[in-house]
Amino acid sequence: MRCFLIFFIFCASVQTVVAQNPENRVRTPENTLGRQQLDSLRQNDPNRVIVADTVNNDSLVVQAPRSDIETTIDYSARDSINLSVDSKVIKLYGNAKITYGTIELEADRIIIDYNLNTLTAFGRLDSTGQRIGYPIFKNGTELYETKEITYNFKTGRARITEVVTQQGEGFLHGETVYKNSKDELFSINNTYTTCNLAHPHYQIRSKRTKAIPKDKVVSGPFNLEINDVPTPLGFPFGMFPDQQEASSGILVPSFGEERRRGFKLENGGYFFDISEYIKLTLTGSIYSKGGYALNANSNYRKRYKYNGSFNFAFTKLRVSDNIEDNSVQNDFRLTWSHSPQSKGTSRFSASVNAATASYNQNNYLGVNSIDPSGASNSAIDNTTRKLSSNVSFSKTFQGTPFSLAISARHNQDVAPREIGGGQVDLLLPSLTFNMSNIYPFRGKTGGNSWTDKITLRYSLVGSNNLTNNLGRIGSDPTIDSIAPFTVENMSTFFKNSNKGFRHQIPLSTSFRFLKHFTASPSINYEERWYFDKLNWGIDPNNPNRAIITDTIPGFNRVYNYNAGISFATRLYGTVKFKKGSVQAIRHVMNPSVSVNYQPDFGAENYDYYQRLTTEDGRELVQSRYQGYLYGAPSSGEIGSVSLSLSNTLEAKVKTKKDTSDIPRKVPILNNFGFNTGYNFVADSFNLANISWRANTTIFKGKLNINLSGAIDPYVYRLDSIGYNSRDEQIVYQRRVNEYAWNNGNGIGQLTNATLALSTNLNPKARDKDEDTRERIMEANISDAEKDYLINNPDYYIDFTIPWTFRINYNLRYTRRGFEDAKIIQSIRFSGDFALTEKWKITFNSGYDFEQSQFTQTNIGIARDLHCWEMNINWTPFGFYQSYNFTIRVKSSILQDLKLNRSRTFYDR
Repeated sequence: MRCFLIFFIFCASVQTVVAQNPENRVRTPENTLGRQQLDSLRQNDPNRVIVADTVNNDSLVVQAPRSDIETTIDYSARDSINLSVDSKVIKLYGNAKITYGTIELEADRIIIDYNLNTLTAFGRLDSTGQRIGYPIFKNGTELYETKEITYNFKTGRARITEVVTQQGEGFLHGETVYKNSKDELFSINNTYTTCNLAHPHYQIRSKRTKAIPKDKVVSGPFNLEINDVPTPLGFPFGMFPDQQEASSGILVPSFGEERRRGFKLENGGYFFDISEYIKLTLTGSIYSKGGYALNANSNYRKRYKYNGSFNFAFTKLRVSDNIEDNSVQNDFRLTWSHSPQSKGTSRFSASVNAATASYNQNNYLGVNSIDPSGASNSAIDNTTRKLSSNVSFSKTFQGTPFSLAISARHNQDVAPREIGGGQVDLLLPSLTFNMSNIYPFRGKTGGNSWTDKITLRYSLVGSNNLTNNLGRIGSDPTIDSIAPFTVENMSTFFKNSNKGFRHQIPLSTSFRFLKHFTASPSINYEERWYFDKLNWGIDPNNPNRAIITDTIPGFNRVYNYNAGISFATRLYGTVKFKKGSVQAIRHVMNPSVSVNYQPDFGAENYDYYQRLTTEDGRELVQSRYQGYLYGAPSSGEIGSVSLSLSNTLEAKVKTKKDTSDIPRKVPILNNFGFNTGYNFVADSFNLANISWRANTTIFKGKLNINLSGAIDPYVYRLDSIGYNSRDEQIVYQRRVNEYAWNNGNGIGQLTNATLALSTNLNPKARDKDEDTRERIMEANISDAEKDYLINNPDYYIDFTIPWTFRINYNLRYTRRGFEDAKIIQSIRFSGDFALTEKWKITFNSGYDFEQSQFTQTNIGIARDLHCWEMNINWTPFGFYQSYNFTIRVKSSILQDLKLNRSRTFYDR
């Protein structure tokens, strides 16, 4: 009773009090007070002091009954708190807040009525007629925005008027909602939408619904409204799962029609919720024109350790629409991604992407699309010609400089071939053992002498390389033998596999030379281990040609070594200008000279090469390890000097528009350089090819340019011109030991050159691309989706940028002597431009100059409808010629990222 009296003495002293504490606490009364007690505690005499008697507890005292309020109510208000002891009512005004267990209530005005055991909250309208302070009711993770709410903390029931609550990416609006003690919600005249506006653009309206938490939502008749206009789209009743946890269940197939495969039931199957860490989806598709597709997809994750995904797709499809032609094409695709999440001494990772050569031809793999098997296409599309995989395990040994890595790699060419299909190469397995740098002569106290800097390193690599390219067919070097990569042929592939080991031991140090130069001497030892070698002979059908006659088994140790020293420095030069915006130009040169020596490992005592004499008396030199995994040491003695020079050139510019006193650095050449060498001990062709490179950006960084190439300084002599079986020209020529400048041919012939241009012509779009990449990385989507969106910026549309135009152009030029020059070039362009603030036209195309045709081209019209998105996409020509019209609701993540979703050639 003492605590009870003290509590009410405190309450009597604060009928109207400005709230100074952020959280005041109200305890539940323990019993009912009589009229006399209430009179003695009235606040009409605020100076009256009440002293409670000190009475010892008596065992006969009747215990107070348990209150209906089971925990403490915390409250606060910005303006005032009014307490009436007679009616046992507390009124909170101005930014009022109540916390009762897991329940939180915020509103402009809150009333606590102990007689009725209720909490009631209201908002109000400001002078402009805008709603302010309307109740926000939180119950655990649930959040409700309402006009008025009454909650009975005895029964747990509530009546809510004009409620708005967010469920996932959607918003529920209810005119009147009743909540019972089981937390079930009964609502009248409610709507559902993903539009986050107070007056949404569209909504699904239902007269009556019942929501059972973590179970389901049952609805009466409902239909779709667009801009308050009812549509006939709806159902007489509905039942929707509302489970917060994943569970196994049936996946209902979609129905449609395709031009190539006919009517279809697609991607029906079952989802297996195996555990918290692993999920499995099995789906299938069937087509009326014949054929089917099966798909197995699994995602797994173990927190703080690893995560990954696995997908296998199999399709069996008719090749022809001709009824009499029953031929079918079987294809499969396998993808597996595994990424470690923890740091440690051991790491396992996998990135597998393998498919049959015709998979990407028979299954549409457009941007962000789902193929008929349900497989994700984040790493392959219909223009993909190369696939690769890597599965690796690495281990570092703590306290030692040693590390070990074992991997299996796969490279596949899925371009169509006349014989055998695409080429497949497997490195199964590949082994790497490394010893990091050690300093065997470094003292305990450290030092800076050249002996302290002596560095020793060791590496061992070994591999077994399997391939279905079994060599050339006939005398035509343009035709090779690609065997089908099947289980039946695996024994042949293993028998012909290319295997070996390579050891490398470099030893080096460095020291200052002539104050401004750095000298770096080095010695390198290399050793290869093979398990057979080739024996060459003269072709009896062509006595002037060498052929392999036998493979001699046995262990072969093939070693070589070399020594050298290099000198490097850095030179600076600056030219200053007194007039004009260009204040200075700075030139930085990085020259490097190296001297190297290697003995002639083509000598007979090493037996790395075999010498044969042809019928016409010429000597042919053939390597016993030609085509082997790590090759053979080069023949011929090497005593060479190599020269390398790189340059950077930049200007310091100050214009009237620059507010800073510090001039801006403007790059002129990010890099420009060349390298070559001269072999003093060679009997011919002493001078190496001259390689050059350059990189710069122009038009204020809008266009990035990369150039590289090589110049052959020697002369070619033409012998004759012939033709092969396919009427292709073959040039027979000789490279002679004469310099081109002595024959009036300049410094030499340009044998190869590459040019790469890339740009996004809109600088705002370039900055926005970077910002979008950051937001994608922070988005709540899978890692595969993040990687795909970052690597393909063309497929999300930003309506805040008026236009974008991305261009990537690549050109490669090659020529040898009198042969015809080969030019391979390609261009890829994409972008969009705004017709109005909400309308955009998008495009994505390219041109294959080798095939003299456009690559797959897409043209689209996009309309931003706030919570909706409309797209018209057209593929005007090609195998996947199609068009489609889509109007769909955007989820909140798409509203944030401005993403444009998939395009497909399937008829809809």
